[in-house]
Amino acid sequence: MEPKICPCCGEVFQPRPQVQNQTYCSSPACQRERRQAWQRKKLQDDRFYRENRQDAQRAWRERNPDYSSNYRAKNQQYADRNRDQQRAKPNGVQRFELSKTDMSILMSGIPAGIYRIRPVPLSQSAKMDAWIVEISPVCGDCPCKTDACKDRT
Repeated sequence: MEPKICPCCGEVFQPRPQVQNQTYCSSPACQRERRQAWQRKKLQDDRFYRENRQDAQRAWRERNPDYSSNYRAKNQQYADRNRDQQRAKPNGVQRFELSKTDMSILMSGIPAGIYRIRPVPLSQSAKMDAWIVEISPVCGDCPCKTDACKDRT
């Protein structure tokens, strides 16, 4: 088999003959990224998978209603550190990537128009299926408007 380049780490690797269409190398970090990418795609594309996951999470929360408060009580140092991180305001701006905030409240001041949305890579996110994006306006008479999908390729 031909050597391939791992899309996660960028290293050249020799695919295993037992794994057809192998695209990621076998390092634990790259395999974790592969599984997370699969899960993100599955959550986005498969309504039944998404509903089943929500049902399972809801059932677990109903079976374990005191889990969060008990965990914080047992791990006071961790809970205090986490609380401090959530309150941290770099440059005076709340760190929304660490909390579950209804972002629609914040976006109410954005006027209607055509916008380009680009994913912003962040090292720390509270939810792996959440997207952090940059929204920038696209001018109406600019040729970049016709190239809107160019960034996805």
